Amino acid sequence: MFQRSIQWSELDGQTRRSFLKASTGAVASVATLGASGSVRGGKYGGDDGEYTAPAGFPLVSTREQFTDNAKLKSEYTETEYETVGDWESSQGGDDSELVIFVHGWSLGETDARNAAYTCQIGLEKNEYDQFTVGFTWDADKGDGIGWNEGVAIAEQNGPKLAQWVIDHNDGGGLPVRIIGHSLGAKVAVEAMASLHERGRKDAVTSVTLLGGAIGESVVEVDEAYGEPIEYATTSFNNFHKDDDAVLGIAFSAAEWTEAVGEKGVQSPEDAPENYTDYDVTTTVADHNSYYEPGEGCLPAVVETFQ
Repeated sequence: MFQRSIQWSELDGQTRRSFLKASTGAVASVATLGASGSVRGGKYGGDDGEYTAPAGFPLVSTREQFTDNAKLKSEYTETEYETVGDWESSQGGDDSELVIFVHGWSLGETDARNAAYTCQIGLEKNEYDQFTVGFTWDADKGDGIGWNEGVAIAEQNGPKLAQWVIDHNDGGGLPVRIIGHSLGAKVAVEAMASLHERGRKDAVTSVTLLGGAIGESVVEVDEAYGEPIEYATTSFNNFHKDDDAVLGIAFSAAEWTEAVGEKGVQSPEDAPENYTDYDVTTTVADHNSYYEPGEGCLPAVVETFQ
């Protein structure tokens, strides 16, 4: 695999031609996925069951805080968010935990709400009937493909999710579990980094990644998110699928590395103490089925909650 540090002058003619061919194919792969909308559904991503959430489904929202070139608008702060939907009537009197679902790349607000609702249904079908909400962010910004803008906006949403966790905890809220799907994994680990930076140890009961669109090494103890993972959450569980076409084609082409959601952590011996990989290759049909009721890996996810 080529590394970004390779200098063009160091490559011979044959290697240069191979490099250009691979690069062209990579761009085409990402463009095909982005243009077809297949990150949420279609040829490569499949679907999540296409459930429709009620209009009042509770959300933590940072929608329309970012420009198309991934810049935070001047009227918003780096940790600002809002809560929307019907929070009061959605929470049951006997709920003992709260799950916040963070969606992935390219989803608009309606699809983001539907995805969180779908996850709630899937959890309930596995006898986990707790308060479930969604975290919705500007995953559909950018000109053209929009992948780089999506990654940049996901990164900037980590402190916003962290601020919500802090406010929720300080207000006496229920223990929090975070589920991040696809590029929602970037939001989740950036939230861990922000909580770590702000001295909020074990602020979250658990973090679960489903088909996480972050690099396979960045969760290791000596890398960007290893120490924050050990510090800010009690348990960190990564569900990966070795033949995930979206991660294997689009993510690898865009990021020049393999995803933790495809292969798991690169070096298991360097994983944080509270980190566990779960291979769900034979259980999950496609990239958008991880949390699909009756089709994905939520039975195994719920087992980690016990």
